[in-house]
Amino acid sequence: MSLRRMLRGKVSEEELLRVRRSFEIVGDVVIINLPDEILHLKNLIVDAILKKHKHVKTVLRKVGEVNGVYRVAKYEVIHGGKTETMAKEHGCRFLLDPMKVYYSIRLSGERERITRLVKPGERILVMFAGVGPFAIVIAKHARPKEVVGVELNPAAVEYFRRNVEVNKVENVRVYEGDVRRIVPKLEGEFDRILMPSPHNAESFVDVAAAKAKEGGYIHYYTFAGVEEEKELPGRVENLFREEGVECRAEFMRACGNFAPYVNRYVIDLKVVKRLSG
Repeated sequence: MSLRRMLRGKVSEEELLRVRRSFEIVGDVVIINLPDEILHLKNLIVDAILKKHKHVKTVLRKVGEVNGVYRVAKYEVIHGGKTETMAKEHGCRFLLDPMKVYYSIRLSGERERITRLVKPGERILVMFAGVGPFAIVIAKHARPKEVVGVELNPAAVEYFRRNVEVNKVENVRVYEGDVRRIVPKLEGEFDRILMPSPHNAESFVDVAAAKAKEGGYIHYYTFAGVEEEKELPGRVENLFREEGVECRAEFMRACGNFAPYVNRYVIDLKVVKRLSG
């Protein structure tokens, strides 16, 4: 049930139009977008959420977009207090604190899709790995030889390591540090590379290109306007060609909304060959 439907009859139609339809539930924490113009409705909104979702302990209001070197959004607590929670998806559990790390349950479908693509024995690199959702879901449900996750945010790395233990996955290696510094030092190439940071993936194309195995795949995430859809696959292919790797975009889809007419897109790239100097 949408938040608007839950509030219909309790607020004016004008106020209702300003209410965002949906909200995100992460464990026992709810994250909502609540514009300043209807901030006076927060108690009504919290009551409506708690009535529908009785397990919820804390409600966070988003007050700033994902930003900064650690890619964390800003929130304020409008109900409850404890912000550390345990999210569950695909039979995995993820301990995290939205105030300290980035995590979105809305990407659970994308994590399942990628996991289904993984072939037995693959060596996988997850750049910008966060608290480990891509790496752990893949390790738990596919049969990779190894999954390597690299993350800069120390809080996310701590949760990542704890989540590896919680989910009892033994073939996941966690590295703390800058992707640009860590990845070039990793041994060998990878059958599959994930770049799930649409804010800055373009800045790390050279890093991924240097570690991509011929015949393997790169999953590249970016933000783009809907009017850019047709040209987007070719544009991303060109980014990798400039770094000496010929890739072919085999699949693209929107996997989340960032703003009106702006989506998060994933492009699945087949690594065709390395180009000679």
